[in-house]
Amino acid sequence: MKTTTSKTAQVSSAIYELNGKPPITQAFPLGLQQLLAMFVGNIVPMLLVSGSAGLSTAQSTLLLQSSLLGAGVATLLQLFPLKLGYIQTGSGLPVMMGLTYTFLPICISVSIQYGLAALFGAQLIGAFASIFIGLIIPKVRKLFPPIVTGTIIVSIGISCFPTAAYNLAGGQGAADVGALHNWVIGAIVILVIMVCSGYGKGLANAAAILIGIITGYVVSLFWGIIDFSPVKEAAWFAAPKPLAFGLEFHWNFALVFILLFFINAVEMTGDFTVSATGGLGRQPKNSELRGGIIGNAIACAFSSIFNCFATGTYSQCSGIVALTKVCSRYVMGCGAITLVVSAFCPKLSAVLSTIPNCVIGGATVVVFSMISMSGMSLVAKSRFTNRSMLICGTACALGLGISFAKDTLSGAGEYAQMFFGESSIILVAGTAIFLNLLLPKNEVDKEVDQELKDEIAKNED
Repeated sequence: MKTTTSKTAQVSSAIYELNGKPPITQAFPLGLQQLLAMFVGNIVPMLLVSGSAGLSTAQSTLLLQSSLLGAGVATLLQLFPLKLGYIQTGSGLPVMMGLTYTFLPICISVSIQYGLAALFGAQLIGAFASIFIGLIIPKVRKLFPPIVTGTIIVSIGISCFPTAAYNLAGGQGAADVGALHNWVIGAIVILVIMVCSGYGKGLANAAAILIGIITGYVVSLFWGIIDFSPVKEAAWFAAPKPLAFGLEFHWNFALVFILLFFINAVEMTGDFTVSATGGLGRQPKNSELRGGIIGNAIACAFSSIFNCFATGTYSQCSGIVALTKVCSRYVMGCGAITLVVSAFCPKLSAVLSTIPNCVIGGATVVVFSMISMSGMSLVAKSRFTNRSMLICGTACALGLGISFAKDTLSGAGEYAQMFFGESSIILVAGTAIFLNLLLPKNEVDKEVDQELKDEIAKNED
């Protein structure tokens, strides 16, 4: 009897271990939870670009399949990296990858004016350049102490709040946005997640997000707001076609993509930190950061060939790791494999796409709040000195303020609007880095810096 109890405990604890291999009955639902948290966000960029570029239904469907394939391959590369000497092709950390919104404004602009071939060509060049970015990330890591990284992560979470709110209300631009049923269903999802997180034990606690989404989906079914027509129209099997739109190379776009890949690397560093500190209780290693950026570079080169936009870590999934402490790569791998399978089965991906926006919104309200709090926990490591509060407060106020009032950049030119208006991360990161270098440090600040150096050194291989 004791042996059985011991085995049961061992199986249960496996989901909280990086290399743990829980039974598929536990791993698949938890992997599905991660997939559902990023699924809608992963396909939205494709839908926005295909709509803006006026693509046909067949071309849009191909882009949707490609987004699933690209995200699945990128995640698997991150979870199970190959080692080539001291370099590895992935972080090995519990993260989920998907289409990054860092590139969305330029993707829409290029696809409208020059077509998808020019977009994928610039992305391919940027992906190869990103390998070099990965190699230098450990060298510039000193520019990202907890006060800087924490500030960036706080801004990532807060900048996602409007997205969560719009989804909670039914989706920006939707015909029923703000309808009562959206708010009611979203509130139910939030409540269920809170109850499972606060009172649930074991799997009920670990799968709180999934349980909330399932509950919201069932309520939506009874409310009659789910449209199954995409499922009926979707085929059972269709393989994504490589180079369906071709490749064209324009160096002016390539330079923009290279800069955006660096910004994407900064965002990924923040998400790696959330997953490592929240799930593993430590800072990410230099080898993990370097491998993570290089692995994503390889994935983005693959995506350029298979008609998928650039990928990056998903903050909401890192937030789930921090919230639930479920950090098994095996669990995340189940979600990644499901993505790849869905890429070859449009009908399966169509089923997932029927999840109402209000359900996703209810879940992301909790997840995005946890991302912000994970960032704040890093800021707290600076012990809230006057210097750290100035850095965090000023960077967030400036970056988030301008991104929320992007029309203030109307006279600054197209590129300034794209870099600073569409995403707060560039201005927040730049301001935080600059102030961290500019403002003098007192003894407490120096002590915090030394503690970080000691922690990183202790975790290195």
